[in-house]
Amino acid sequence: MAKTTHKPPARIRYEQSHPTISFRLDRGTYDLLKQRLEDLGGVSFADFVKESLGLLHTDIKEIRKTAWGEGYDEAEKDWQIWYFCNICGERIDMSPNSDSHKAMIGYMKDHSWGHDSCHGR
Repeated sequence: MAKTTHKPPARIRYEQSHPTISFRLDRGTYDLLKQRLEDLGGVSFADFVKESLGLLHTDIKEIRKTAWGEGYDEAEKDWQIWYFCNICGERIDMSPNSDSHKAMIGYMKDHSWGHDSCHGR
């Protein structure tokens, strides 16, 4: 006889109101689905299905935009190029490969900026 485990009434009600859907895909289709979900900012398969059926109030494009924005903000914080103004002391941010960035690189080369250890050679 199979051993049964006790489920709380709330769990039973949840499982009845949220049935499981299971199906099999070939490996190529499965990999494509996983990639699409990652491309959409890591949304869940359930949210993907709900959005496809028009049941999700939050648009997947908005979820993706938010996730991308958060990743961009984090990368910008960690990798942004900046320096302090020599006059007022406030931070000056610059975009990579912008004219000001290229000018700064030229200035640093012209004035022999380098590692302290390299200048000691």
